[in-house]
Amino acid sequence: MSTQKTFFLPDLGEGLPDATIVEWYVKEGDVIRLDDNLVSMETAKAVVDVPSPVSGKVLKLAGGAGDVVVTGTMLATFEIDPSMPQRAEGQDTGHHHGGAASISHGHGAGGEAPV
Repeated sequence: MSTQKTFFLPDLGEGLPDATIVEWYVKEGDVIRLDDNLVSMETAKAVVDVPSPVSGKVLKLAGGAGDVVVTGTMLATFEIDPSMPQRAEGQDTGHHHGGAASISHGHGAGGEAPV
């Protein structure tokens, strides 16, 4: 029995309402591994590579280069391959939290900022 997962465009930071597809790194029918780059998306502020949330076969992709995808709508659908590495249930990539990109560099201790 195969399990399908629909992946929705996460908030890529700053609470932006949408993003434009720059380039798909896969096509329908391809097999992708967890955290491999899935698509390059352009927001009003940056171009961001979005990683795959699962390992498996790509069943459907939302649009092509130049198409605008609204945050929270379907980006891709996968057939999960349980024999390949998967993220534990509830484990997060960090891409689902608003502003994740703006805080990703502040993990140092002592409050020292780079000069």
